[in-house]
Amino acid sequence: MRVPAAGTDERRAVLGALDYASGRLIWHVAERKGGAAFAALLAELAQAWPGEPLVLVMDNVSYHRSPAVRAWWAEQEGRAIPFWLPVYAPQLNLIERVWRFLKAKLACHRFWADGAGLEQAAGTLLDRIEAQFHAPIPPSIRLLSNFCETA
Repeated sequence: MRVPAAGTDERRAVLGALDYASGRLIWHVAERKGGAAFAALLAELAQAWPGEPLVLVMDNVSYHRSPAVRAWWAEQEGRAIPFWLPVYAPQLNLIERVWRFLKAKLACHRFWADGAGLEQAAGTLLDRIEAQFHAPIPPSIRLLSNFCETA
C-alpha cells in the first residue's frame, strides 16, 4: 500500500495468512516486506493455532527463505510444514484473491493522504473478511458487515 504524504511515497506492507478451511485471516502490518516481517507473521500463526501442526502454502518470494524465516522453521522442529507452490503461479495461492479484493476496496476511486487512515481502513476491512473457497456455491470473499458503515 502506498500513502503519499508531503511529496513522499510512504509505504506499508500487509502480510497475511489464510486458513483455507475456515476462511480466517491472520494479518500483520510492517514498514516493509522482508524476512523479519514475515517471521513475525509466522510467530502470530504459531500462537493462533498452538500445538497444532501447520501446513503453510507458500509462494516463492525471496523473503520466504530468508535467514529470519529459516530460524523460525528450525524452532518449530517439524510442527510447521511448508508446501511450496510452483514459481510464477500466483493463481494457485488463494490469499492472492484476498489481496486483490483488499486493493479493489481501498484503492478504487480513493486517494489516501495519511498512512494512519489507510492502515485503519485496511485493518477494519481485513478484520471483517471471510474467505470461503471450499463451499458448494462459487468461491467468494465477502464482508461480514458493511465496510462503509464500519469505517
